[in-house]
Amino acid sequence: MEAIMRLGRTFVPPWLERWTEKHSSPLVVFLVALFLAVFLYGIVTTDNFLNLFNLKTIIRDAALVGIMGIGLTFVTLSGNFFLLSMKETAALCIIAFAMGMSNGWGFELSLLATMGVAVGAGVLQGLLIGLGGNPIVVTLGAAGVFIGIASWWSDNLVVSFRRPNDAEWLGTGSFLGLPNITIAFILIAVLAEVVLRYTRFGRQVYLIGANRAAGKATGHENLPMAIKVCTIASVCSGFVAVAFAAQISSAQANYFSSEFGSSGDMTILVIATVMVGGNSIMGGYGSTLRTSLGAVFIAVIDNMMVLRGFNSGPRVLAVGLMIVFSIIVFSLAQKGSRAQE
Repeated sequence: MEAIMRLGRTFVPPWLERWTEKHSSPLVVFLVALFLAVFLYGIVTTDNFLNLFNLKTIIRDAALVGIMGIGLTFVTLSGNFFLLSMKETAALCIIAFAMGMSNGWGFELSLLATMGVAVGAGVLQGLLIGLGGNPIVVTLGAAGVFIGIASWWSDNLVVSFRRPNDAEWLGTGSFLGLPNITIAFILIAVLAEVVLRYTRFGRQVYLIGANRAAGKATGHENLPMAIKVCTIASVCSGFVAVAFAAQISSAQANYFSSEFGSSGDMTILVIATVMVGGNSIMGGYGSTLRTSLGAVFIAVIDNMMVLRGFNSGPRVLAVGLMIVFSIIVFSLAQKGSRAQE
């Protein structure tokens, strides 16, 4: 073990080693340093990776998963674990939006209706969780309901709407060389971080997530908090659904499933962004900025694997391994922090 610790220190700059001595263990530093060394080696040795076009592609690919991850971060920080219905909520919302567009409602009315569906889905789940329901069980049940409604509503067929349309500016438009969805991702990330850090609501999220009993003692019940954070997560899923439908002018209930996404199930990808970002699944620690960086990091790994010719199997495996790695590192870091107390 001592040899491993000495090897870990050779990869780590002095400032990080000093931080580690206070908050974590040398083993954590070694694991992170080893991972980063492999990561940097892959970047340097991958053809066509370090160019402006590819970097823009990475940020664009991170946007959709990142926006959903930002919404899920509010749920996780509040101590309510995860919503396992993220992709099903998006599936229901994308059908709602496409139905509105195909029936001539226009972008604004279709967007409003879709957000109404998203709010309803979030309130329902938050209410059940806040009343004492297990978040995993509640959201698994909700996932089945949402995907069932989406499939029944659309007859499990592709719902298309004509081009040109008012939604294209969001799906395929750009500003100053950046896709509009990328700009939306950046703005949402900044807004979410400001809300968490500098508003009363954000402080309540951290308080309840860190200590449910303390939150209750100060008058912050979990029921209204659960409703609020689940609604935020669902609205983010609804926005992603709208943006995705706007890209291809169509919708289908399975667009966010593992069969459609070559890097894995959308819900798993979203959870991975939260975990890789270093957010505590027990609540009270983390940030939406961490999640945003986690989304970009996963997009970088996936992009690198694509350029190296990997198919969907190894790419899905990589996402799963990153989740496991994040859990191990975070657990070791927590043990190191407790040992220093």
